[in-house]
Amino acid sequence: VNVYTRNPVLLALTFATLDEIAPGRIVMGLGAGSPSVLAPQGISFDRPLTRLREYCDVIPRLLAGESVTYAGRYVQLDAARIEDVLARGGAVGPRAGIPLYLAATGPRAVEYAGEVADGVLLNVCLPVSYVHERRRGLDAARRRAGARSSLDVAMCIVVSPHEDPALGRDAARRFIAVYLSMFPNVARETGLAPAFTRRLREAFMTGGVESAAPLVGDDVVDMVSASGGVEDCRARLAEYREAGVDLPILAPVEGALELTIDSLC
Repeated sequence: VNVYTRNPVLLALTFATLDEIAPGRIVMGLGAGSPSVLAPQGISFDRPLTRLREYCDVIPRLLAGESVTYAGRYVQLDAARIEDVLARGGAVGPRAGIPLYLAATGPRAVEYAGEVADGVLLNVCLPVSYVHERRRGLDAARRRAGARSSLDVAMCIVVSPHEDPALGRDAARRFIAVYLSMFPNVARETGLAPAFTRRLREAFMTGGVESAAPLVGDDVVDMVSASGGVEDCRARLAEYREAGVDLPILAPVEGALELTIDSLC
């Protein structure tokens, strides 16, 4: 859930409610969101990491049942708490056991996750080399914070298996063209040449996916996804695991769901 469209008290209450419905099965996932998603809603993507920090400062305290007073740049609370008017004393019981996962892409956000979170969710359409780099930053952040527990590193990975490897790559090509065009921050982190990602975005903006997808070569597909034949996909997922992804979250492209379940899960 992004930290712009809902205030921290509402988010704390939401996750406390979910934990009551499914105790021990809820993960609180927070992230800054994306300007391309927030701008159409009239929301300015202002200082996302500062805002994320403030939410992470107060939400665990609210979930622990505290009355929270806080004066931040974006979060202003005056003895706020999450309440159940039918409960003894009105306070919702402590929900401090809900794990906190932060969705992060850039180095500062990923390292912040390493300092405060139980897990981090890395973005989609990023190469194995990116995982190596971010894993080093995470480990350094954990050491600085004196963290004693391990951090769960999750990553969303585009998967496009097909009996015909060429068709598998073709299906992934379309998704990659859209994602790298719509999310320039992710495109920057791929390590691809800026001239290429700019040309890709221009093609997408003028002619849609049909114009942009042919620009995405097999080398790019193989770099930022697990695509092709089933064995190609398995080998690529193994590389992500070896680089430090503890929990690969598979995102099958359109038409690949059943084969993904049958062969990769």
